[in-house]
Amino acid sequence: MLRVSPDGQMVWVQTAAAKTNVVLDVERMEAQHSEPTGSGPVQSAFGPSGAWYGLVTHLEETFVLVLEQATGKTVQRIDVGGPQANVSFLPDGSVAFVTVTSRNEVVAIDMIELAVTGRIPAGEEPMGLVIIDPNAP
Repeated sequence: MLRVSPDGQMVWVQTAAAKTNVVLDVERMEAQHSEPTGSGPVQSAFGPSGAWYGLVTHLEETFVLVLEQATGKTVQRIDVGGPQANVSFLPDGSVAFVTVTSRNEVVAIDMIELAVTGRIPAGEEPMGLVIIDPNAP
């Protein structure tokens, strides 16, 4: 999977076999940095424009990897208790919601404290997740 940064200047690409997140420069499409992720990186998500962090989820780990949005370098791991699939942020970037497929739930992660602050039952093996800004045009 891959994601384009909010400013359109970089792309994050997860490489499952190499267990990395590769940061590509959009203009030159060259690798700028490769960061170890753990097993089974599956999805990444940038926080909204101006946010400090992005996240990488895993189908084979119990943690979400927090990366510095500007560089793609590891900040910390947040244990969510099981493999994950997708991430979506509140419009202000204060909270990220992550589907934890094996636990049939969505976890809320405080993006200032970088800690799980809540768990929401979500039905069997939740995968996709989108948060819609009700104030968006």
